[in-house]
Amino acid sequence: MEKNSARALDKLFHPRRVAVFGSVKTGKIAHQIVSQMEAGGFPGQIVAVNPRAEQAEGFPGIRAAADIRALEGGADLAVIALPAPYVEEALRGCAEAGVPVAVVISSGFREAGNAEGERRLAAMARGRGPRIIGPNCAGVMSTGSRLFASIEVRALPGRTAFITQSGAVGGAVLALAGQRGIGFSKFVSYGNRADLGELELIEYLAADEETAVIALYLESITRGAELLEVIAACSRRKPFLVIKAGRTSSGSRAAGSHTGCLAGSEEVCEAIRAAGIEELLDLCDGFASLPPLRGGRIAIVTNSGGPGILAADRAEELGLSVAEPGPTTRRELQGFLSGRCALGNPIDLTVEGTGANYERTLRAMLASDCDGAIAINVATPFLDSVALARGVAAAAAQPALAKPVAAAFMAGEMVAESLRVLKRSGIPAFPTGERAAFVFSKLREYYGRSARVAESFRVEERELPLSAPVLEPQAVSFLKAEGIPFPASRYCRSLAEVEEAGREVSFPLVMKAVSPEILHKSDSGGVLLNLRTREDLLRAYGELERRFSAFSFRGVLLCGQVEGGVEVIVGLKRDPVFGPVVLVGAGGIWTEVLRDVALRIAPVEEGEAMEMIGELKAARILSGFRGSPARDREALARLIVQVSLLGPKYPAIQELDLNPVLVLERGVFAVDARLIAGEVRD
Repeated sequence: MEKNSARALDKLFHPRRVAVFGSVKTGKIAHQIVSQMEAGGFPGQIVAVNPRAEQAEGFPGIRAAADIRALEGGADLAVIALPAPYVEEALRGCAEAGVPVAVVISSGFREAGNAEGERRLAAMARGRGPRIIGPNCAGVMSTGSRLFASIEVRALPGRTAFITQSGAVGGAVLALAGQRGIGFSKFVSYGNRADLGELELIEYLAADEETAVIALYLESITRGAELLEVIAACSRRKPFLVIKAGRTSSGSRAAGSHTGCLAGSEEVCEAIRAAGIEELLDLCDGFASLPPLRGGRIAIVTNSGGPGILAADRAEELGLSVAEPGPTTRRELQGFLSGRCALGNPIDLTVEGTGANYERTLRAMLASDCDGAIAINVATPFLDSVALARGVAAAAAQPALAKPVAAAFMAGEMVAESLRVLKRSGIPAFPTGERAAFVFSKLREYYGRSARVAESFRVEERELPLSAPVLEPQAVSFLKAEGIPFPASRYCRSLAEVEEAGREVSFPLVMKAVSPEILHKSDSGGVLLNLRTREDLLRAYGELERRFSAFSFRGVLLCGQVEGGVEVIVGLKRDPVFGPVVLVGAGGIWTEVLRDVALRIAPVEEGEAMEMIGELKAARILSGFRGSPARDREALARLIVQVSLLGPKYPAIQELDLNPVLVLERGVFAVDARLIAGEVRD
């Protein structure tokens, strides 16, 4: 991180003097910010800056100044809530007074059509300063510093830093988190991102000792490759959670290849994803509260069968194991539980379950080969839910176990006090067992990642020896030279060349029409299979020539026919945000229907390629299904690596489809290629 960015963010989160610009009359935004800071107990000095040096109404002890430049010692942080036309002058004054960072709450810039005004703010920030958060944002909070310079509700203290591009979403998250007792170390609404944005904030917070988890709400991405590098570096230190809004892409409608349709920008971001605010809060609570989950075997202890079964079903859908206890553990449970209890996992203590039984059951399961546990309580008016919560807390407090325990206490006022007991004990409580299971699945995803550092690729950029439009014979010839396995092939531009080839090739053959105007040959009848004689070849050539005479027919490509094999797609797309992206998925005619794909930023190494294959639903078919033989995953992984290397090596490749690739018992063959070339993009 640049030195002045780090200094600016230090002052942003730990200021000693804050200058608040704007009218501080009751009801005005600047007054609201002053009120929030006072109510939050800010220990430093607050100065109200406005042309008449008016004091904030209701706060006679707060100093006022007409000009920041007249304030001896300046300020560490400026919070600007002025009309847009006055912001630039305020920032100019901050620069002259040596203020290192400003939060511009004011709207009326790019979001309102005033892009030029925002450009001038950005130029100032990168020139004399100060550095800027905003404009058009909801402010900043740092609970450890008791700083609440924001128009949103005050955050509870906690260990999660929340960064949001939308102030409204930020406010909703804070309000809902407050209801659930979920706290934050830092909160930043960065709005239009004229200067400092998610990149600098993530990098800073990754090293922040007050922050254990980072959560991000993101709408648009401008520096995608840098963002992924920063997220990857952060994720090696602490969990990184994200909601990415705008996940649909109108650009897919215009894509010229399967890979273009399938490889949306948002799909390559490998942070822990949340679909919405509730999921994000669940993940924040779980990751900030729970120790690492080292495996996927989960115990579920409940006092009601139905909710326990629902949680177990959800856990198994998410890839967790809810296996029955072994004989030794079962005998231990039988020693203190009633014969009416179900011991199969979920373990149903029934409504007779006590706090002591929750504690002993959870301890027994955690001491066995279970990696974590979910405790469910479905309250009734005659149950002492507080005692049950204390039993769960006692089981989770065993230092020798150090395994995650989460709770789902249902519901309403009957469990309000027990939820407070759990919160004080550091145990996250989720509305349902199913939501607890979701969090456990994400804990496993994060902590189960391999610790290996991927091999570093050094790929020398080269000029692509092809120009648009690239015909399939040209693409196949080029890709063969790059080590991509294809069956034997020959390009024939005329009937005479087909006759000559018929005397030399091995049958059976496939004949494919060659034309720059045919996007998907199978769909348009441009592929003829099972050609076994010279007569078949001549007849097939005549048929294709007639069928495509109006489509710039350039001849045919003869290929050896590969029998059998599981069809997959391997592709490459140059994403405008993330750069080259490699894809593997279910192939053939079902590619866009099934959308069973895995994506990574290119290049990848072989272990990562194997992980991609394992993410596919089609992976079961590759492993052998209903008597069919297992297919060569290792050869497919090597092909994915080879394709991924083409991205950084040849920047002019915009899209590449190998579809289908046939995965055999031994080896793979690409039997169709489509390559889209373009100008090199900076």
